[in-house]
Amino acid sequence: MRKLILLVGIPASGKTTLSKTLEEKGFARLCADDIRLELYGNEAEQGNPKDVFAIFFQRLETLLQADRDIVIDNTNVRIQHRRQILERAHKFQYSDIELWFLDTPLEVCLQRNKERLRQVDEQVLSNLFKEVNGPSYPRASEGRLVMIKPGEEYNKHLA
Repeated sequence: MRKLILLVGIPASGKTTLSKTLEEKGFARLCADDIRLELYGNEAEQGNPKDVFAIFFQRLETLLQADRDIVIDNTNVRIQHRRQILERAHKFQYSDIELWFLDTPLEVCLQRNKERLRQVDEQVLSNLFKEVNGPSYPRASEGRLVMIKPGEEYNKHLA
C-alpha cells in the first residue's frame, strides 16, 4: 500500500534526519528547501514562494501518480499548508497517510539551531512553535498521528 508521511515540526526538530532515514528505506523525499537550493543556490533563500511551491506540487503529483511511498520534509506547521498536500493525496487515492509530529521542546530546537550552519531567527522558531502547538496542532482527521519525542528510537516507526 502506498504511504504518505508528512513530517510536522519546527526547524531544528529533527525532520531532515528522520526523512533521510525514510529515504534509505525507499521513500521518495520531497522538500521545499531542496527546491530553493536548486532555484536560488541557497536553501535559506525564501525566493518567490509561488515558484517554489509550483515546482513542489508538480513533483508531488508526479510521485503520487507513480504510486510512490513519499515523505514530505517541510515544516508542515500550518494546517492550511498540510491541507494542500492532503487534498492532492486524496485525489490520487492515497489512504495510508500519517503525520509524524516531532514534538521537540522549543528549548531543544533553539539550542540545535545555534549549532547549525543555516540558522533560523529565534522569533520565527518561537512563532512556529506556538502555531503548531496551538491552532495548527495536527489532527487525527488529517491522517494517523505519530508522536515522536526527542531521544526516541526512530526505527520503531519505520517498520
